[in-house]
Amino acid sequence: MNERAVSEAIGFVLILGIVISGIGLVTLYGYPVLIKEQSNTDVKNMERAMIVIQNDMKSLCYKNVPYKETSLQVSGGTLEVVNSTSYGGLINVSTGTESLNYSVGALIYRSDRGTEVITLENGAVMTRQEGSTGSAMLAEPRWFYDAPTGTFVIYIMNITTDDLMAKSGMGAVRMSLENVDTQVRTSPAAVTVTYTTDGDNNLSVAWDNYLTGISPSGTFPLTGVSKLVIKEYRIKIYDI
Repeated sequence: MNERAVSEAIGFVLILGIVISGIGLVTLYGYPVLIKEQSNTDVKNMERAMIVIQNDMKSLCYKNVPYKETSLQVSGGTLEVVNSTSYGGLINVSTGTESLNYSVGALIYRSDRGTEVITLENGAVMTRQEGSTGSAMLAEPRWFYDAPTGTFVIYIMNITTDDLMAKSGMGAVRMSLENVDTQVRTSPAAVTVTYTTDGDNNLSVAWDNYLTGISPSGTFPLTGVSKLVIKEYRIKIYDI
């Protein structure tokens, strides 16, 4: 073999250049994909965690369980608890002769790597993109209307805390049922449910779709109601 003009230094430089180019391509195209996949995984995990907390709240409200504690891993974002008195989300129930307002409070997860926002509000888990008007309901609240008897039952979950709380990393949601208030109206003149969204957490589309199915009005008029039952559960969150 003729080895004239063969240089180990030139070979090393060529190989080093190929390696550096490979690392550069992986960094340029592969790293953002890895970050996006990690962000998607964190959001999916948080969606499942929110649904677990939703079920725990249902246990407090409907199964007479006095206290629940849920361990969770908050990754790639921050989970905060907003007291009902500080939260703008509001449900109004009008019976034709009276108007009842219910503040609900919320647990809100915001992704650090993306724009995803997941909210647990009034027994419903919803998702939206920060800066967008759209939103969708991942898990519905437990409301029902029985047409044969004309019975409409509305469950309100009022989240309260002593202090504003936020958490990243490992944590546990500790909560208890503080109070239950039940109101019954027989033969109401007309029942209309209206949702008012929080100014910093717009979930109006999700609630509009749930309440009306087609109308973006945020108002749900229901005729033929002979008995209206409103059960308000006050859930206190001690720590996350």
